[in-house]
Amino acid sequence: MLANDLINQEMTATLHADGLTPARAKALWTLAPLAPITQRALADALAVTPRNVTTLVDALEESGFVTRGAHPEDRRAIAVDLTVKGRTAIEHMRDSAAELADALFGALPPAELALVTRVLHGVAGYFAAHIPGPAD
Repeated sequence: MLANDLINQEMTATLHADGLTPARAKALWTLAPLAPITQRALADALAVTPRNVTTLVDALEESGFVTRGAHPEDRRAIAVDLTVKGRTAIEHMRDSAAELADALFGALPPAELALVTRVLHGVAGYFAAHIPGPAD
């Protein structure tokens, strides 16, 4: 539990410094490789209702992380895309995650690091499949 608490505290502090909540950060993280996409596609990718994703996108757009505009392939649809601020936030999240991983596990011998990595990927996969993400 202590490791979980420390990781959550670090993650939350980093996200708040960037003006994000965990739910908004997850939406950005999910959006990044898919953008531009429709809100419906983003809702499906996040496994949340379209109403939840509308609230998330409203907040992200209001804070300057995303924009809404014409979909490049379907002129009837509205697409969500990252702004420069959104892309910068994604890079900061990646950098912060790498720094935290190095601080937590950087001193481990390679064989132990491989084992920890395998276990954590397994746990993350289980959570992704069985536990719904936070709503905003």
